[in-house]
Amino acid sequence: MILRLLLLTLLSVLSIRAELRVAPFFGDHMVLQREQPVPVWGRAPAGAEVAVSFREHRATTRADAAGHWRADLPELTVGEAAELRIATEEETRIFTDVLVGDVWLAGGQSNMNWPLSRTNGAEREIAAADFPDIRFLTVERQFSPQPLRDASASWRICTPESAGVFSAVAYFFGRDLHRELNVPIGLVSASRGGSVAEAWMPLDALESYPDILNGVAEITARFEQDPDLENTIQSETAQFEKALQSLADAPPAPDPALFDAESDQTGAETVFPNVSFLEDTDGMVNLRHVFTLSPEQAKADSAVLHLGRIDDFDITWLNGIQIGSTGPEVRMAARRMREYALPEGTLRAGKNVLLIQLIDANRSASFGGGIDTPALIWASGASQPLDGAWEMTPAVDLGPRPEDLDRLTRKSGTFLYNGMIAPLVPAAIRGVIWYQGESNDDRAEEYRRLFPDLIHTWRRIWQQGDFPFYFVQLANFRERAAEPGESNWAALREAQRLSLSVPNTGMAVTIDIGEAGDIHPRNKRDVGKRLARLALGETYGVRFPHPHISPLFREAVREQGGVRIRFDHAEGGLQTTDGATPQSFALAGEDRLFRWAGARIEGEEIVLSHPAIPEPRFVRYAWSHNPAVNLVNAAGLPASPFETDVR
Repeated sequence: MILRLLLLTLLSVLSIRAELRVAPFFGDHMVLQREQPVPVWGRAPAGAEVAVSFREHRATTRADAAGHWRADLPELTVGEAAELRIATEEETRIFTDVLVGDVWLAGGQSNMNWPLSRTNGAEREIAAADFPDIRFLTVERQFSPQPLRDASASWRICTPESAGVFSAVAYFFGRDLHRELNVPIGLVSASRGGSVAEAWMPLDALESYPDILNGVAEITARFEQDPDLENTIQSETAQFEKALQSLADAPPAPDPALFDAESDQTGAETVFPNVSFLEDTDGMVNLRHVFTLSPEQAKADSAVLHLGRIDDFDITWLNGIQIGSTGPEVRMAARRMREYALPEGTLRAGKNVLLIQLIDANRSASFGGGIDTPALIWASGASQPLDGAWEMTPAVDLGPRPEDLDRLTRKSGTFLYNGMIAPLVPAAIRGVIWYQGESNDDRAEEYRRLFPDLIHTWRRIWQQGDFPFYFVQLANFRERAAEPGESNWAALREAQRLSLSVPNTGMAVTIDIGEAGDIHPRNKRDVGKRLARLALGETYGVRFPHPHISPLFREAVREQGGVRIRFDHAEGGLQTTDGATPQSFALAGEDRLFRWAGARIEGEEIVLSHPAIPEPRFVRYAWSHNPAVNLVNAAGLPASPFETDVR
């Protein structure tokens, strides 16, 4: 029996090796890159001759000892759709409705992956998305410790029926190119939400990043120890979820002693609102806070308990009365603001005991998010802060949630490259558009090296010269700061701006079209249009009446009483969108204490000053998560944030 199974396995392996296979980049309805050699590759029996033909062109090659083959078609021109044929003596593959045009690879994280169906005006945009010469290839999520040759992907024609799932940024980019150039456009989407830049780089490109390499090595070792690691973790996660659901369905009743303001809580851990805890385990804890009310406060009507966001679920009690709960049945419960109205008679004069049974489902719990501090607020507007120390005691320990392998691999180096980019190499492409950086925001200084290294590495791997690489600078996000200060998002934007030193790159500035409360702005149309304007002006030589690039800092020059800022791409003069003076410029002296600066426009330049800073040493523009900006060039494109010293 064992011998028979071994024989069947061997025959199966041999049959797979003998099969003619073509790389996943190729398929019906695809677009081949015009005006440059077109590699076609795949697998076949070792030594087999493989012939590739398209229109009048033909190229032949032989599979090597491992069965890999590659044949390069000569430069192709735009024309009618045709068949791409790949054949050995034993087998033929035919791909139909193949066009020739320009192929762009769209990479990055969730803002590049964001579908057209979830953007502003989606219904109208999708109904108008009837472009049979625009084709999409979406590479499905896949990660691997080793570079792969296969991926799940298929080409689709852009129609109102298919466009809703396409990358919105890529769609608007491709649509504008197609309208202007009148050539077929192929858009290859290979992006993954929450991914760091290094996840898209091969291992040999990360040799100068020891911390990243160590992380890769740890995960790779786990794959080596357990080849079925993904299924193992899925099984462990299913068991954890079952235990978590049981806890949420039948939480233990609180110990009555917890409602006694005088009870001994020796051994309780001290925690504070808006500070994370439970970093290494999950389950339920009791959070207790004792506060004192006057007789007048206790009698006041219509009190509401404002707890902010609680990560993840809660059952909340006051003086032994359950006043509210938010459990797993509430979608995205950790983002839900907790506001619980108090039943009449709940409050009492003297000491009151607030108890939150907090269930943490994914390590790192917290409470009080999104507000200054938890508080009782009455209809009159009077309030009682519930700040300071809270007592935390354990209730149910579920142990740590099993690590999400998908999350680990998108937060680590090389795994997404291996699974989603390696199978595309060496497809002929016109260039790359890229929207990523949010997941590297805590390592902006490193990103100054990392992102240029990614660009150089992709060009090295593709061996198609310094193809265009256009990227999106991070949009505005989160609350607006009243005063100048530090910002990791601003620092990341600066790293992106400095990456323009890499030849044949361009940056779409989006500091004016983000959303304070959403890391995924719904306006993807302007993002795609700005990328397309870059490509049309830089790659295709289209001439615009005004600059096709946002104003970019060139130099800062000290002059009497202030600083003069000069920009590139300010031809036609700078202006503000609201007619007011330019906002969000800040100056600092040697002490690096930044203050908002007075700013005025002089043609293509900005003059800055501050009465308390007679000798400015440093300048910042739009240096915050969500700055107030109004400075644009004659094309209406916003100026890029920047930081500089003054010479």
